[in-house]
Amino acid sequence: MIGRRYVGCCRSSTCRPRSAVCGRGISVHILKPTGHGLLTPGQISILKAFAKLPDSDRFFLTGGTALAEFYLGHRQSFDLNLFTSEEGLILPFSHVFERGLKGAGLQVQIVRRLATFVEFAVETSDEEVRVQLAYDSPFRFRPPEETPLGKVNDFQDLAVDKLLAFFGRAEPRDAVDLLFLLKEVSLEELMELASQKDSGFDPYWLARAFQRVQGFPDEPEHWPVEMVVPWDPHEIKTLFAHLAQTVLASLRRGDKG
Repeated sequence: MIGRRYVGCCRSSTCRPRSAVCGRGISVHILKPTGHGLLTPGQISILKAFAKLPDSDRFFLTGGTALAEFYLGHRQSFDLNLFTSEEGLILPFSHVFERGLKGAGLQVQIVRRLATFVEFAVETSDEEVRVQLAYDSPFRFRPPEETPLGKVNDFQDLAVDKLLAFFGRAEPRDAVDLLFLLKEVSLEELMELASQKDSGFDPYWLARAFQRVQGFPDEPEHWPVEMVVPWDPHEIKTLFAHLAQTVLASLRRGDKG
């Protein structure tokens, strides 16, 4: 199994091959969101105002903020990504969002407005928060989870989406997120699920993304991330160099995934 600390999947009845990612004896599909207190006051104010809007229940919080606040608790993330799988909803709802948040006393500026993606700069009393409304593929492994602040993307889909994000752009924040995800789940299963969710996923180019991390800074202060737990860039570089070699060796052997 490709990964950092797992030589096999757990044997409990909650871990099923091909449907669950196993790490620390926990199956990804049953991992529930738990708040870590990382949301800023402005983010909380926006989410509370958002929850009062009609059709807000058709959206769910996702991205780095959802991953950090509700699952990993490892870093700060200052934007809000609110996605929906319903076609044709983004543009009309963006006007509802704009009016609703202005009515709640917040300042709202449009950064860009497209048919399937709208970005706002929302000013609260002491901060500006970028909010993105976007259309997401209806392909899901699990439905979003309910929380006191609204719906949140489930951990399994978040984990796979993060691997796909790293695969596509290999940015420092994605590398950090993937490092902490791999403390909880195995890369092998994430790769299998990623190939189900995105037909363009290619293990070879994932290995190349792992290799690109070697060019990232050695000093944590030079990474554009604000961590709340101890971490070491050398750990990421060492692990990802090993994973690149492992994935490439697997491809040379002709192994699946």
